[in-house]
Amino acid sequence: MTAGLPPSTAWRDAGFLVLCIAVAGLAAIARGQDANWDLLNYHFYDPWAVVHGRILGHDWVAAQLQTFHNATLDLYFYLLVESGLPPKAVAFALAIPAGFAAFFLWKIVAILFPAGASAAGVVLRIAAFGIGITGAMGWGTLGTTMNEWPIAALVLAALWVLVRALATAGFARLPVRALLIAGFIAGVASGLKLTAATFAVAGCVAFVARRPLFREPLAGIREAFWFAVAVAAGLALAIGWWWSTLWSQFGSPVFPYLNEYFRSPWFNPWPVLERGFGPFTLQGWLLLPYEMFRPSEFFVAEVAYRDARMGTLYTLALVAGAVWLVAFVTSPTARKRALDPVPAAAPWYFLGAFWVAAFLLWAAQYSIYRYILALELLCGALIVGLMRHMLRARALPVAVTILAITLIATTRATNWGHIPFGERWFAVDVPKVPDDALVVLASDAPMAYLLPFMTPGARHVGAYNNVIRPGEKTGLAKRVERMIATHQGPLFSLSHDEKMAAQVYAAHGLAPVREKCVRVETNMRDVRVMLCPLIRVKPG
Repeated sequence: MTAGLPPSTAWRDAGFLVLCIAVAGLAAIARGQDANWDLLNYHFYDPWAVVHGRILGHDWVAAQLQTFHNATLDLYFYLLVESGLPPKAVAFALAIPAGFAAFFLWKIVAILFPAGASAAGVVLRIAAFGIGITGAMGWGTLGTTMNEWPIAALVLAALWVLVRALATAGFARLPVRALLIAGFIAGVASGLKLTAATFAVAGCVAFVARRPLFREPLAGIREAFWFAVAVAAGLALAIGWWWSTLWSQFGSPVFPYLNEYFRSPWFNPWPVLERGFGPFTLQGWLLLPYEMFRPSEFFVAEVAYRDARMGTLYTLALVAGAVWLVAFVTSPTARKRALDPVPAAAPWYFLGAFWVAAFLLWAAQYSIYRYILALELLCGALIVGLMRHMLRARALPVAVTILAITLIATTRATNWGHIPFGERWFAVDVPKVPDDALVVLASDAPMAYLLPFMTPGARHVGAYNNVIRPGEKTGLAKRVERMIATHQGPLFSLSHDEKMAAQVYAAHGLAPVREKCVRVETNMRDVRVMLCPLIRVKPG
């Protein structure tokens, strides 16, 4: 990070990084303790189950679809909680990656807007950084277990390596070393959370498209090749162990995703999830950045927010594109400048191509806003860069300052659920069950976080969730049938919905002993979870 820099610069960088981490950590504490759905479902259970060797054997699909996600990143949260740290300290630690992301964003902004002794240059830097770091998704996911900030930090670190190399090389070939370092970082990010693969693919596209009018395509393909080789190495390091586990057990390295191609008998031969977010018409696609200003829930986020960054960037890009096109057609000078830009424009060409490619890929695949936190962070640089391109120098600092203040002041961050801090992150009171018990998870509430607090020897099986329904004939569902039918010890159920639980009981010949049902007490968000002993009943 500071290798090869003068001691004064290295110390300044280190001090700024510490400041970024401190601000992120204190802001996370101010938001309260995270209690989002995914945390309750799998961010604590999955790493616990991996550590204790029970993820896909002793237990069975206890965390629903998310049981099959790579738990490597979640180990960080699990170890923080298991260490006994106070919840505020855990929240601070969860925000550390945000501090790194802010640091790398500033490093990128400093290259894009070389300030020197110019007050106007300093204003542009601060505005670009401020707009990027205060977005709705960034603040909404700060201090949470959603793992968007660690991915954003890795993506921005990779981009910083490339932007720094582009600032030196211009439109000439990039050093292979920079491509390998950046690609490896992007590959690690992709392996830790597969949604980040969007950024790796976008990087390859940007290498091919980074030169004016797609000149020297072979040079761009060569750069993309070396980058992709390193991405593959990073992927292998971050997720190779988990892909191997899934392949050996289910015949698919990404099970149950893409089962329409892998055809594992353990699941249906069609997509496990259809894209339910985002645009589905041409008009919707064209207006998407504007619709992202204050959308209804489940358009690009599960919760409400307000943020004008995407719409502002889209408007400025359309205006700048129209101005550029007119100038290109009517002005020989502008045409010459477009065909032979100065080397300093190289980082902008790359970042612009990267941003557009990543955004389009994201919209087609997911349309879940928090997955592109890295693009939100870069919005400020692109907005300020477009304004610098279109406005006169005298008016620029004032206009940029007004726009930055407006964007920041009108933003309302997302909130996936917080609770007050207590003495422990989890305060769970769940009755103990016998060591040889089988606990049937009979409804689809996020309940798996409770399981580490139950009897260590008990087994847990998901019988009603987002990949298993009673009566289905997939390999997953048949395994549930066998586990329940052949279990010789006592049976219990965890459920939050009587109708769902009733379907499970009917399908497996079970009945709850209702007078012995007890409610599980927890400090998490109020979901009424009941623990009931079960008895076997004869069909009919």
